[in-house]
Amino acid sequence: MMRPGFLACAALVMVMAACQEPPATEPVARGRQVFRQQGCAECHRIDGSGGTLGPDLSHIATVAAGRRAGASPEEYIRESLDSPGAYVVPGYNDVMPRGLTRRLSAFEVDSLVRYLMTHR
Repeated sequence: MMRPGFLACAALVMVMAACQEPPATEPVARGRQVFRQQGCAECHRIDGSGGTLGPDLSHIATVAAGRRAGASPEEYIRESLDSPGAYVVPGYNDVMPRGLTRRLSAFEVDSLVRYLMTHR
């Protein structure tokens, strides 16, 4: 005879597995998933949603164009992911976690950059 607790746990595991969003294959959609799954929205706001500990990223592609002399917006965003302390936006502390790009595949990093580049 199965225990009720075991059945409840098994049902919960099945429900959680069914609710997980499968990884997107289109880069911008995958970048959006990475942004959510890696907890970026805990600190960064996009279009009025998210945290305020880090800079608002609603217009990051436009803002990044003038942020670092000689760097394209895409290069600046990639550098911010690879080396968060290389440039800290005035008014914010250098608290972005290190090692993000080491935890992600090259496709996920590229997708995250492409997703952020859609915010002009």
